[in-house]
Amino acid sequence: MSTLLQAPRQELGTERIPPRGADWVQHLNVGPDWTAVTAKNVIEIVYKGCTEDPYRPAIIIEGGLTMTRREFLDRCQRFAGYLKDKVKPGDNVVIMLDNRLEFMIALFGIIANRCTMVSIAPTAMQYDAGHIVKDAQPVAAICGVPQLPIIEAVKGNSPKLATVVVVDGAEPDGLRKYEDAAEPLDFSKVECEREDIITVYYTSGTTGAPKGCLLHHGWWLRVIDIDLRLFRRGWQDRQLCCLPFYYADPAIQLLTSLASRGTLVAMRRFSVSRFWEVVTEYDATEILSIASVPALLMKGTPGPAERDHRIRLAIHAGLPKELHKEMLERYGFHWHNQYGSTEGGVMSRVPHCVADELVGTGTMGVEPPGVTIRIVDDNDNDQPIGTAGEALIGGPDLYAGYLNRPEVTAEANKGGWYHSGDVVRRDERGLLYFVGRKKEIIRRNGENISAAELEGVMRSHPAVIDAAVVAVPDTLRGEEVKVYVQVKDGESFPPEAIIEFCKQNLAAFKIPRFIEYQIGDFERTPSMRVHKQSLLKAKPDLRVGSWDRETGKVVE
Repeated sequence: MSTLLQAPRQELGTERIPPRGADWVQHLNVGPDWTAVTAKNVIEIVYKGCTEDPYRPAIIIEGGLTMTRREFLDRCQRFAGYLKDKVKPGDNVVIMLDNRLEFMIALFGIIANRCTMVSIAPTAMQYDAGHIVKDAQPVAAICGVPQLPIIEAVKGNSPKLATVVVVDGAEPDGLRKYEDAAEPLDFSKVECEREDIITVYYTSGTTGAPKGCLLHHGWWLRVIDIDLRLFRRGWQDRQLCCLPFYYADPAIQLLTSLASRGTLVAMRRFSVSRFWEVVTEYDATEILSIASVPALLMKGTPGPAERDHRIRLAIHAGLPKELHKEMLERYGFHWHNQYGSTEGGVMSRVPHCVADELVGTGTMGVEPPGVTIRIVDDNDNDQPIGTAGEALIGGPDLYAGYLNRPEVTAEANKGGWYHSGDVVRRDERGLLYFVGRKKEIIRRNGENISAAELEGVMRSHPAVIDAAVVAVPDTLRGEEVKVYVQVKDGESFPPEAIIEFCKQNLAAFKIPRFIEYQIGDFERTPSMRVHKQSLLKAKPDLRVGSWDRETGKVVE
């Protein structure tokens, strides 16, 4: 018998809960916990959603490929049947695959066998994929033909890895030979438990190797329940997914669609030039985006498709306040800022009832019912209203810890609260504002400078595609500010103009000293954020090759 990997029964944030202000903003017309989701596990959502409305599309892939719920369930059950005698409950199974329907089929086939899906980016190379395989020790791997050489190169990192499933051929038949090789596993008879760990996503921390974040059925059920209670959906809704499938969000979107009789519309990959074409062609009604997606869209050439659509709203994590009003006017729908993480799920969102008045404020809204956020100093003492501090997250069914890292988990959950590493503040109405990552606050001459704030200002300039801000060690001031700037092709934005633009928008102590131009796109994390560790490791002296504001010359 194997030992099934399960989440410990715990609820973070049960003590030292700060009182809510009587006049704080709150989400209105939101039902009690677990009124949107009554399922006991994720497989129950899949089975019920597919059998109650079998001929409605479950997924539409850019290009027109459509799969009904009936076919989706059938393929999931058949692939699960193939896996049944090759895995046992508690085993880890890797997926390393592009945005293909087979990703979701494999995901639920793994979960139905009470195993854990370990996600690897399809663009990962031998070092980063090898780290995950060594850490997770999977017994099987599911990959595409392009990813097979990497899997073969790193499979020795896990002596248990005996089965490699290759997704090959035309979609959606890339798993056909496996689906036809065994009796289907009936999802109505699957005995999953709420505490089963079903997914591991590796988070890219600011220091050290990526950590595997353990998520159980309860985490997924809670996120889906919160999302559906905050924003009601029905059969007429089609959520647009412009994110890679190896991230958690697309699976969340698919499950919320199945739970509400809607449909997921998925792009192969995010593209500014194709974005609105996909929105209009497949009749999307909602957008979920993260990182630099809105800023990149705003750099695109305006066209009639930007207003000829059925989009009701967009939900975005980290909305650039400098562009918010212009986005609303240009696209004709609200972009609701949201705060979330792999560990904490949905932690705050702008309520519909105050969306108009909060345009351009940069607020992340307030916690949904069932979530509590404390703002504390370095000693975990609560901060007064208006004072920035680290966000501690409380609520039921948060993440179950980090794979093979009990000491890191204990540190993150010290005092019974999840320590997010994010610096935020709360105003007198209870609204939350993101200040920056705790490890990305730059200390110059005793002043705290938010890298995120300066990056937001830079992205608001029409010549800038993206920007990244890092700290440069300085013997006089402790740290100096360096900005990497990616400028649009054919545009000119000289260093002197950048400094002048910053002076018009920021306090004097926040003006960057060093400027370096990024050629081509930045290396990015799985969540499409700039991979700052690659910038910091690119050269031993970050000043070299940068324009220095104090000398007016490039440092050699």
